[in-house]
Amino acid sequence: MKRWMVAAVALVGLTGCATPVTGTPTAGPTSSAAKAKPEVVRWMDNFCGVAQYMIASGGVQFDPTQHATDPAAMKKALGDSLGRVIDVLDVVLHDLDELTPAPEPAADTAVEVINEPLTRARDKFVSAKSTVDAAPEMTTDVFSTVIQDVTEAVTVMNEAVEKMAVVSLPDEFKDAAGEAENCEA
Repeated sequence: MKRWMVAAVALVGLTGCATPVTGTPTAGPTSSAAKAKPEVVRWMDNFCGVAQYMIASGGVQFDPTQHATDPAAMKKALGDSLGRVIDVLDVVLHDLDELTPAPEPAADTAVEVINEPLTRARDKFVSAKSTVDAAPEMTTDVFSTVIQDVTEAVTVMNEAVEKMAVVSLPDEFKDAAGEAENCEA
Protein backbone atom coordinates (compact mmCIF):
# COMPACT_ATOMS: atom_id res chain seq x y z
CA MET A 1 0.00 0.00 0.00
CA LYS A 2 2.84 2.38 0.85
CA ARG A 3 4.50 1.75 -2.54
CA TRP A 4 1.32 2.70 -4.42
CA MET A 5 0.91 5.80 -2.30
CA VAL A 6 4.52 6.87 -2.90
CA ALA A 7 4.14 6.24 -6.66
CA ALA A 8 0.94 8.28 -6.80
CA VAL A 9 2.48 11.19 -4.86
CA ALA A 10 5.59 11.09 -7.09
CA LEU A 11 3.46 11.09 -10.25
CA VAL A 12 1.37 14.03 -9.05
CA GLY A 13 4.56 15.86 -8.01
CA LEU A 14 6.19 15.35 -11.41
CA THR A 15 3.18 16.65 -13.31
CA GLY A 16 3.43 19.86 -11.32
CA CYS A 17 6.98 20.34 -12.63
CA ALA A 18 5.98 20.06 -16.27
CA THR A 19 6.29 23.20 -18.37
CA PRO A 20 3.82 23.99 -21.13
CA VAL A 21 4.97 23.51 -24.71
CA THR A 22 3.65 25.66 -27.54
CA GLY A 23 2.50 24.19 -30.80
CA THR A 24 -0.18 21.93 -32.20
CA PRO A 25 -0.46 18.35 -31.03
CA THR A 26 0.05 15.76 -33.74
CA ALA A 27 -1.74 12.49 -34.09
CA GLY A 28 0.07 9.61 -32.50
CA PRO A 29 1.09 6.54 -34.42
CA THR A 30 -1.79 4.51 -35.77
CA SER A 31 -1.80 0.78 -36.20
CA SER A 32 -3.60 -1.08 -38.93
CA ALA A 33 -3.50 -4.10 -36.65
CA ALA A 34 -5.87 -2.57 -34.11
CA LYS A 35 -7.95 -5.12 -32.27
CA ALA A 36 -11.64 -5.22 -33.02
CA LYS A 37 -14.15 -4.89 -30.22
CA PRO A 38 -14.71 -8.26 -28.50
CA GLU A 39 -18.47 -8.13 -29.13
CA VAL A 40 -17.88 -7.60 -32.87
CA VAL A 41 -15.38 -10.48 -33.03
CA ARG A 42 -17.84 -12.70 -31.16
CA TRP A 43 -20.64 -11.69 -33.56
CA MET A 44 -18.48 -12.40 -36.62
CA ASP A 45 -17.40 -15.74 -35.14
CA ASN A 46 -21.06 -16.72 -34.72
CA PHE A 47 -21.99 -15.40 -38.19
CA CYS A 48 -19.24 -17.43 -39.83
CA GLY A 49 -20.22 -20.41 -37.66
CA VAL A 50 -23.73 -20.29 -39.16
CA ALA A 51 -22.24 -20.25 -42.66
CA GLN A 52 -19.96 -23.19 -41.85
CA TYR A 53 -22.86 -25.16 -40.41
CA MET A 54 -24.89 -24.55 -43.57
CA ILE A 55 -22.02 -25.74 -45.75
CA ALA A 56 -21.34 -28.80 -43.60
CA SER A 57 -25.02 -29.73 -43.55
CA GLY A 58 -25.51 -29.27 -47.27
CA GLY A 59 -24.83 -32.93 -47.98
CA VAL A 60 -28.36 -34.17 -47.23
CA GLN A 61 -29.35 -35.99 -50.40
CA PHE A 62 -32.03 -38.37 -51.55
CA ASP A 63 -31.66 -40.93 -54.32
CA PRO A 64 -35.17 -41.89 -55.52
CA THR A 65 -33.82 -44.87 -57.49
CA GLN A 66 -32.55 -46.49 -54.28
CA HIS A 67 -36.10 -47.40 -53.18
CA ALA A 68 -37.83 -47.43 -56.58
CA THR A 69 -39.22 -50.93 -56.09
CA ASP A 70 -40.57 -50.32 -52.57
CA PRO A 71 -42.93 -47.31 -52.36
CA ALA A 72 -43.21 -47.57 -48.55
CA ALA A 73 -39.42 -47.50 -48.16
CA MET A 74 -39.23 -44.60 -50.64
CA LYS A 75 -41.84 -42.64 -48.67
CA LYS A 76 -39.98 -43.20 -45.40
CA ALA A 77 -36.57 -42.34 -46.85
CA LEU A 78 -37.90 -39.20 -48.53
CA GLY A 79 -39.72 -38.09 -45.37
CA ASP A 80 -36.56 -38.70 -43.29
CA SER A 81 -34.37 -36.74 -45.74
CA LEU A 82 -36.78 -33.82 -45.79
CA GLY A 83 -36.95 -33.90 -41.99
CA ARG A 84 -33.14 -33.64 -41.77
CA VAL A 85 -33.10 -30.64 -44.13
CA ILE A 86 -35.82 -28.95 -42.07
CA ASP A 87 -33.87 -29.64 -38.86
CA VAL A 88 -30.75 -28.06 -40.36
CA LEU A 89 -32.68 -24.99 -41.47
CA ASP A 90 -34.32 -24.72 -38.05
CA VAL A 91 -30.86 -24.57 -36.44
CA VAL A 92 -29.58 -22.05 -39.00
CA LEU A 93 -32.62 -19.80 -38.61
CA HIS A 94 -32.41 -20.01 -34.81
CA ASP A 95 -28.70 -19.14 -34.87
CA LEU A 96 -29.33 -16.23 -37.26
CA ASP A 97 -32.04 -14.92 -34.91
CA GLU A 98 -29.53 -15.09 -32.06
CA LEU A 99 -27.26 -12.69 -33.98
CA THR A 100 -29.76 -9.85 -33.57
CA PRO A 101 -29.49 -7.28 -32.27
CA ALA A 102 -25.96 -6.94 -33.59
CA PRO A 103 -23.44 -4.51 -32.13
CA GLU A 104 -24.08 -2.34 -35.23
CA PRO A 105 -27.56 -2.02 -36.88
CA ALA A 106 -26.08 -2.46 -40.39
CA ALA A 107 -25.17 -6.02 -39.44
CA ASP A 108 -28.82 -6.67 -38.50
CA THR A 109 -29.75 -5.81 -42.07
CA ALA A 110 -27.29 -8.40 -43.35
CA VAL A 111 -28.93 -11.06 -41.16
CA GLU A 112 -32.43 -10.08 -42.38
CA VAL A 113 -31.34 -10.30 -46.03
CA ILE A 114 -30.21 -13.91 -45.50
CA ASN A 115 -32.93 -14.93 -43.06
CA GLU A 116 -35.84 -14.12 -45.38
CA PRO A 117 -35.02 -16.53 -48.25
CA LEU A 118 -33.94 -19.26 -45.83
CA THR A 119 -37.31 -19.00 -44.09
CA ARG A 120 -39.09 -19.31 -47.44
CA ALA A 121 -36.94 -22.34 -48.34
CA ARG A 122 -37.70 -23.97 -45.00
CA ASP A 123 -41.42 -23.42 -45.57
CA LYS A 124 -41.18 -25.15 -48.98
CA PHE A 125 -39.36 -28.11 -47.44
CA VAL A 126 -42.04 -28.30 -44.72
CA SER A 127 -44.71 -28.31 -47.44
CA ALA A 128 -42.93 -31.14 -49.25
CA LYS A 129 -42.59 -33.17 -46.04
CA SER A 130 -46.25 -32.58 -45.18
CA THR A 131 -47.23 -33.87 -48.62
CA VAL A 132 -45.13 -37.01 -48.12
CA ASP A 133 -46.42 -37.60 -44.58
CA ALA A 134 -50.07 -37.09 -45.58
CA ALA A 135 -49.94 -39.38 -48.61
CA PRO A 136 -51.15 -42.94 -48.00
CA GLU A 137 -48.58 -44.05 -50.59
CA MET A 138 -46.03 -42.57 -52.95
CA THR A 139 -47.80 -42.05 -56.22
CA THR A 140 -46.44 -40.25 -59.25
CA ASP A 141 -48.63 -37.23 -58.43
CA VAL A 142 -47.40 -37.08 -54.83
CA PHE A 143 -43.79 -37.45 -55.92
CA SER A 144 -44.27 -34.74 -58.57
CA THR A 145 -45.72 -32.31 -55.99
CA VAL A 146 -42.86 -33.03 -53.58
CA ILE A 147 -40.23 -32.53 -56.29
CA GLN A 148 -41.83 -29.20 -57.27
CA ASP A 149 -41.69 -27.95 -53.65
CA VAL A 150 -38.11 -29.18 -53.22
CA THR A 151 -37.04 -27.54 -56.49
CA GLU A 152 -38.55 -24.23 -55.37
CA ALA A 153 -36.90 -24.58 -51.95
CA VAL A 154 -33.49 -25.22 -53.48
CA THR A 155 -33.91 -22.23 -55.80
CA VAL A 156 -34.71 -19.99 -52.84
CA MET A 157 -31.76 -21.44 -50.86
CA ASN A 158 -29.48 -20.60 -53.78
CA GLU A 159 -30.84 -17.06 -53.58
CA ALA A 160 -29.87 -16.98 -49.88
CA VAL A 161 -26.36 -18.22 -50.68
CA GLU A 162 -26.00 -15.56 -53.40
CA LYS A 163 -27.16 -12.89 -50.96
CA MET A 164 -24.74 -14.16 -48.34
CA ALA A 165 -21.89 -13.79 -50.84
CA VAL A 166 -22.73 -10.14 -51.56
CA VAL A 167 -24.07 -9.03 -48.18
CA SER A 168 -22.31 -5.91 -47.01
CA LEU A 169 -21.11 -5.74 -43.45
CA PRO A 170 -19.57 -2.65 -41.85
CA ASP A 171 -15.77 -2.41 -42.15
CA GLU A 172 -15.36 -3.05 -38.42
CA PHE A 173 -17.05 -6.44 -38.90
CA LYS A 174 -14.96 -7.31 -41.95
CA ASP A 175 -11.81 -6.47 -39.99
CA ALA A 176 -13.02 -8.58 -37.06
CA ALA A 177 -13.33 -11.62 -39.34
CA GLY A 178 -9.55 -11.97 -39.19
CA GLU A 179 -9.78 -12.42 -35.42
CA ALA A 180 -12.81 -14.74 -35.45
CA GLU A 181 -11.94 -18.43 -35.34
CA ASN A 182 -14.92 -19.58 -37.45
CA CYS A 183 -14.07 -17.07 -40.20
CA GLU A 184 -10.61 -18.47 -40.89
CA ALA A 185 -10.56 -20.33 -44.17
